[in-house]
Amino acid sequence: MLRHLHLLLLLFPLSATSQTIDSAWIVNHYVKKERYVPMRDRTKLFTAIYMPEDIDKSIHPILMLRTPYSCAPYGNKWIPFWKTYFSEYIKEGYIIVFQDVRGRYMSEGDL
Repeated sequence: MLRHLHLLLLLFPLSATSQTIDSAWIVNHYVKKERYVPMRDRTKLFTAIYMPEDIDKSIHPILMLRTPYSCAPYGNKWIPFWKTYFSEYIKEGYIIVFQDVRGRYMSEGDL
């Protein structure tokens, strides 16, 4: 019994460290792209795309959120995924897409 407990205690730190995702890991394994996506009426919505670097090598699921609250930070800055529930999606290799709604923040058009 004691021998099994020692083995469990030895393996536990290995499993815990393999599951941690921090800002450095995300920036090294993901790419951020910002695009304007045209709608049917030619209005362009600002879109921030966070995708794994190995996008050409495998298939990844997509999680898309269209928001009236801004998909900032814009430019080279990143959303702190490692502090949110999005880190679980990042671990699974999801492509995460945020889009400003029509007429808000960086998107074109009227509300």
